[in-house]
Amino acid sequence: GAACSGASMAANAVLSAAGIPQVSYASTSPALSDATAYPDFFRVVPSDALQGQALSAVVQADMPADGTVGLVHMTNAYGSGLADAFTADFEAAGNTLCTTIGYEETMTDFSAAVQSMVDNGCTSAVLVSYAADGGMIIDEMNSQGWTGQVYGGDGIAEEGLGAEATSSVNGVIATKPAAASTGVVGAVFAGLCAQSPDCAGGIYTAEAFDGIVLVALAAFAQMASPGATLSQVIMATGQGLAGASGDISFMANGDVPGAGYCVGDFTEDADGNVAFTCNRSWDPANGMS
Repeated sequence: GAACSGASMAANAVLSAAGIPQVSYASTSPALSDATAYPDFFRVVPSDALQGQALSAVVQADMPADGTVGLVHMTNAYGSGLADAFTADFEAAGNTLCTTIGYEETMTDFSAAVQSMVDNGCTSAVLVSYAADGGMIIDEMNSQGWTGQVYGGDGIAEEGLGAEATSSVNGVIATKPAAASTGVVGAVFAGLCAQSPDCAGGIYTAEAFDGIVLVALAAFAQMASPGATLSQVIMATGQGLAGASGDISFMANGDVPGAGYCVGDFTEDADGNVAFTCNRSWDPANGMS
């Protein structure tokens, strides 16, 4: 399956017409939960409809003054979906945003966006971006002397953010899907992943592994059940499957319920070594903990 939500949507238009399913390891747009619009689509990560609530809860837990939180987001499927989910939950709680700024995924000049944050009196920023553009935004904030609190979603929740930003990422807070309790598969994968800097510092690595393994197992299952469609065997295979990211059980629309969200903090020492540590968590039942 494709990685980003926009790619999954575009691929689905071609693949589903041919009866070919896909399993994405990183597509989180809430729009993809619509099984009528996106048939034969599965994903091993939860919808950003929930991450929007998690990110909103994190910002509110820090109790910023009303009207001081600004939202800067990509306008692609991922960025718009998570930004809309965040805004809906944040404003439903009676809060207002100081500004909302959308930008194209290919943008590289964020001077106007940061200036707008300054002009509108924003003292906190929520970034819905990837690590590359998130790093550029943080650098521009530093260049303009903006020193507020930065929050972000899973797009920046990786140590690689430190490599993208030339200024310090110390103190940045981000959310990402929490790892469910894992068994032997998760333990073995974690041990192997730790031996590779690219894997250890990446995001959705366990989910990528699970997506590939699930499709392979489903292919073997389809050989043994030639009367079943590919989507049927993927659905059946993805029920209680022990994966590296936790147990996987697809819902009727191909989504997974998830295990809540990690709320992580970036730290950067004097030598420039960056760490991202999950110190808090959020889930729909228990809220922040």
